[in-house]
Amino acid sequence: MSNACKLLKILSFLFFVVGILSAGMGATALFAGSAAGDITSVMIVSCVVVIVLGVIEIVTAVFGIRAANNPAKAGVVWIWSIICLACSAISLLLSLPLLGGTGSSIPDFTGLIVSIIYFVLANRVKKEGMDRLS
Repeated sequence: MSNACKLLKILSFLFFVVGILSAGMGATALFAGSAAGDITSVMIVSCVVVIVLGVIEIVTAVFGIRAANNPAKAGVVWIWSIICLACSAISLLLSLPLLGGTGSSIPDFTGLIVSIIYFVLANRVKKEGMDRLS
Protein backbone atom coordinates (compact mmCIF):
# COMPACT_ATOMS: atom_id res chain seq x y z
CA MET A 1 0.00 0.00 0.00
CA SER A 2 1.47 3.33 -1.06
CA ASN A 3 1.74 6.43 1.10
CA ALA A 4 -1.10 8.10 -0.82
CA CYS A 5 -3.35 5.10 -0.11
CA LYS A 6 -2.45 5.13 3.58
CA LEU A 7 -3.07 8.86 3.88
CA LEU A 8 -6.34 8.55 1.97
CA LYS A 9 -7.49 5.81 4.34
CA ILE A 10 -6.57 7.85 7.43
CA LEU A 11 -8.27 10.95 6.05
CA SER A 12 -11.30 8.86 5.09
CA PHE A 13 -11.71 7.69 8.68
CA LEU A 14 -11.43 11.32 9.78
CA PHE A 15 -14.04 12.34 7.18
CA PHE A 16 -16.35 9.59 8.42
CA VAL A 17 -16.21 10.77 12.04
CA VAL A 18 -16.47 14.45 11.10
CA GLY A 19 -19.35 13.67 8.73
CA ILE A 20 -21.34 11.98 11.48
CA LEU A 21 -20.64 14.85 13.88
CA SER A 22 -21.45 17.46 11.25
CA ALA A 23 -24.77 15.92 10.24
CA GLY A 24 -25.72 15.45 13.89
CA MET A 25 -24.86 19.00 14.90
CA GLY A 26 -26.62 20.45 11.86
CA ALA A 27 -29.77 18.48 12.63
CA THR A 28 -29.61 19.46 16.30
CA ALA A 29 -29.21 23.14 15.44
CA LEU A 30 -32.05 22.99 12.93
CA PHE A 31 -34.51 21.29 15.27
CA ALA A 32 -33.48 23.27 18.36
CA GLY A 33 -33.81 26.56 16.51
CA SER A 34 -37.16 25.56 15.05
CA ALA A 35 -38.47 24.48 18.45
CA ALA A 36 -37.40 27.77 20.02
CA GLY A 37 -38.94 29.72 17.16
CA ASP A 38 -35.76 31.76 16.91
CA ILE A 39 -34.40 30.72 13.53
CA THR A 40 -33.91 32.79 10.39
CA SER A 41 -33.93 31.65 6.79
CA VAL A 42 -30.15 32.03 6.56
CA MET A 43 -29.75 29.80 9.60
CA ILE A 44 -32.04 27.19 8.05
CA VAL A 45 -30.00 27.20 4.84
CA SER A 46 -26.75 26.97 6.81
CA CYS A 47 -28.06 24.04 8.85
CA VAL A 48 -29.21 22.21 5.73
CA VAL A 49 -25.81 22.79 4.08
CA VAL A 50 -24.06 21.41 7.18
CA ILE A 51 -26.30 18.33 7.17
CA VAL A 52 -25.79 17.74 3.45
CA LEU A 53 -22.03 18.25 3.80
CA GLY A 54 -21.98 15.72 6.65
CA VAL A 55 -23.77 13.11 4.55
CA ILE A 56 -21.48 13.81 1.59
CA GLU A 57 -18.43 13.42 3.85
CA ILE A 58 -19.73 10.06 5.07
CA VAL A 59 -20.30 8.81 1.51
CA THR A 60 -16.91 10.16 0.41
CA ALA A 61 -15.23 8.44 3.35
CA VAL A 62 -16.78 5.07 2.51
CA PHE A 63 -15.63 5.32 -1.10
CA GLY A 64 -12.23 6.59 0.07
CA ILE A 65 -11.66 3.56 2.27
CA ARG A 66 -12.66 1.31 -0.63
CA ALA A 67 -10.29 3.15 -2.99
CA ALA A 68 -7.42 2.97 -0.51
CA ASN A 69 -7.81 -0.81 -0.40
CA ASN A 70 -8.23 -1.11 -4.19
CA PRO A 71 -6.83 1.89 -6.15
CA ALA A 72 -8.48 0.66 -9.35
CA LYS A 73 -11.81 1.81 -7.85
CA ALA A 74 -10.60 5.35 -7.10
CA GLY A 75 -12.62 7.06 -9.84
CA VAL A 76 -15.74 7.21 -7.67
CA VAL A 77 -13.96 8.75 -4.68
CA TRP A 78 -12.35 11.29 -7.00
CA ILE A 79 -15.82 12.47 -8.12
CA TRP A 80 -17.13 12.53 -4.55
CA SER A 81 -14.07 14.50 -3.39
CA ILE A 82 -14.93 17.17 -5.98
CA ILE A 83 -18.51 17.29 -4.66
CA CYS A 84 -17.19 17.53 -1.09
CA LEU A 85 -14.82 20.31 -2.12
CA ALA A 86 -17.68 22.28 -3.70
CA CYS A 87 -19.85 21.86 -0.60
CA SER A 88 -16.99 23.01 1.63
CA ALA A 89 -16.59 26.13 -0.51
CA ILE A 90 -20.33 26.83 -0.25
CA SER A 91 -20.18 26.36 3.51
CA LEU A 92 -17.28 28.82 3.69
CA LEU A 93 -19.21 31.37 1.64
CA LEU A 94 -22.30 31.00 3.85
CA SER A 95 -20.23 31.76 6.95
CA LEU A 96 -19.21 35.17 5.62
CA PRO A 97 -20.92 38.16 7.28
CA LEU A 98 -21.86 39.53 3.85
CA LEU A 99 -24.22 36.56 3.39
CA GLY A 100 -25.61 36.64 6.93
CA GLY A 101 -23.04 34.40 8.56
CA THR A 102 -21.34 34.94 11.89
CA GLY A 103 -17.96 35.78 10.42
CA SER A 104 -16.16 32.97 12.24
CA SER A 105 -15.13 31.07 9.14
CA ILE A 106 -11.98 29.41 10.53
CA PRO A 107 -13.63 25.95 10.86
CA ASP A 108 -15.07 26.29 7.35
CA PHE A 109 -11.69 27.39 5.98
CA THR A 110 -10.05 24.41 7.69
CA GLY A 111 -12.68 22.12 6.16
CA LEU A 112 -11.94 23.56 2.73
CA ILE A 113 -8.19 22.95 3.14
CA VAL A 114 -8.80 19.36 4.28
CA SER A 115 -11.13 18.83 1.29
CA ILE A 116 -8.41 20.10 -1.05
CA ILE A 117 -5.90 17.69 0.51
CA TYR A 118 -8.43 14.87 0.19
CA PHE A 119 -8.96 15.69 -3.49
CA VAL A 120 -5.20 15.66 -4.14
CA LEU A 121 -4.83 12.29 -2.41
CA ALA A 122 -7.81 10.85 -4.30
CA ASN A 123 -6.25 12.07 -7.53
CA ARG A 124 -2.93 10.38 -6.69
CA VAL A 125 -4.63 7.11 -5.79
CA LYS A 126 -6.66 7.30 -9.00
CA LYS A 127 -3.44 7.70 -11.01
CA GLU A 128 -1.90 4.74 -9.17
CA GLY A 129 -4.95 2.66 -10.03
CA MET A 130 -4.69 3.64 -13.69
CA ASP A 131 -0.97 2.78 -13.69
CA ARG A 132 -1.71 -0.66 -12.24
CA LEU A 133 -4.31 -1.34 -14.92
CA SER A 134 -1.99 -0.45 -17.78
